Amino acid sequence: MGMFANLGRTLSLLRELRGKSQARVAREAGIGKSQLSKYENGKELPKLDSLEKVLIALQVGYFEFFYTLYLVDRRAADLELKEEGEAGIIPEDILYLPPLIKGESLLAETTDQAFRQVFTDLLLLYRRVFEQVVLAAVPEPEDLEPAP
Repeated sequence: MGMFANLGRTLSLLRELRGKSQARVAREAGIGKSQLSKYENGKELPKLDSLEKVLIALQVGYFEFFYTLYLVDRRAADLELKEEGEAGIIPEDILYLPPLIKGESLLAETTDQAFRQVFTDLLLLYRRVFEQVVLAAVPEPEDLEPAP
């Protein structure tokens, strides 16, 4: 499965965050509950049209899905490093990119590098926007004090 090893976990996480049952998502996506269960348990990779139906049922866009998959992959990599007794946490400025299937790129090397750079830039931008939105919602301690 390579780079999609955590795809099922990501679908399950997003479904739980939406507060939806497997049965409801399966019904809304027009697939069987046992089929969705296979996807979430990593026993089977969904075809693109099935993935699209599930994402529509979850009201999740592609970018949100792949960003969440990236975060799950990175967290899994962090845990693997800890288990191996290595340094532990990957510094924030080094982005974990999942390995390609069997280490082979489907694209020419320069195209692959360009794609990785654009994807990395998008993730950094998404994270900055996300942090600004989250931080904007939290009042600063001095804002909580009454004015003199």
